[in-house]
Amino acid sequence: MVEDARFRSDSEPGGLRRDARRNRLGVLRAAREVFRERGLEATVRNVAHRAGVSTATVHRRFSGRDAIVADLAEQVAGEWDERWEALARGFPAEVALERALRLVASETVATRACSPDHRELFPERARELEERVHRGLYRLLADARETGGISAAVGAEDLRLVMISVAAVAVESDEERAERAAQRVVTHFLRSFRGTG
Repeated sequence: MVEDARFRSDSEPGGLRRDARRNRLGVLRAAREVFRERGLEATVRNVAHRAGVSTATVHRRFSGRDAIVADLAEQVAGEWDERWEALARGFPAEVALERALRLVASETVATRACSPDHRELFPERARELEERVHRGLYRLLADARETGGISAAVGAEDLRLVMISVAAVAVESDEERAERAAQRVVTHFLRSFRGTG
């Protein structure tokens, strides 16, 4: 299961009591699961039920479903930013790009971040998240092209095609099938990135 550290938020009030913080983290964990299963149209009541708390408890921490989705998206983006840097420092450029793309595929399946329903229900926030993801991926792509591991012909639009394709298969209701499909999409694109002349 996901560790508490993954559910930190820079916007989290520092003065929250321990039980309030625990409730908040539980709500975010539950929201992640519920949004994966039901899509982003799931209700605060659905999230509260999964978290084992009242809807009033959820509303003490979040103004509504939109605020929960926004917080999860921000956390996912923050996690990705940290991981891009760690990958760039710790791996050869081509490996760093591959791991980053696979991470994005997994998180898109797990959280519905950058998915079609995210774009439809929260267009502005989805666009912001996608741009942030693309900037991070493009830096890794540029490094991989520079070292020759990825063809110089591969560009930003190719990364967008990966993301669109991953998002399309991520909506599969069976999470295991969605994950396998998303990873196959990444594998096929990486083969073409290495083989483009």
